[in-house]
Amino acid sequence: MTPQYQHEKEKHVIRQMADLLRAGAAMLAERCPVCGLPLFRLRSGEIICPQHGRVFVVRSESEYRKVSAQGVLEELEELATKKISELIYKLEKGYDREAISELREWLNILEQVERLITVLDYQKKRSESTSRRT
Repeated sequence: MTPQYQHEKEKHVIRQMADLLRAGAAMLAERCPVCGLPLFRLRSGEIICPQHGRVFVVRSESEYRKVSAQGVLEELEELATKKISELIYKLEKGYDREAISELREWLNILEQVERLITVLDYQKKRSESTSRRT
């Protein structure tokens, strides 16, 4: 990640945290297992991470590994999408064999990441439906 991109991402997360506090959310002592940011409890009782906007309730070590893997894959998906956009912009300016090759690689990475995310989502839904039955 470029320093500029990282800085923008940090500013966005800080804004999200401030917005949550203004909306009446409570900052908790617990941290997101993926990014390490503090979690927030909304007035509705939901617990969310300001960066991911997702609820993280981890009950076991295996759930922690799944949540961590999901977060890493989502960050990689975001990076791949950004790189693909940059390469498309570069190709719009003119033919570049190296950019085409790099674009192909990033498209393959994005496809693999999306497959893995789909598998993790399927496993999560399956385990949730199994736990509801018991």
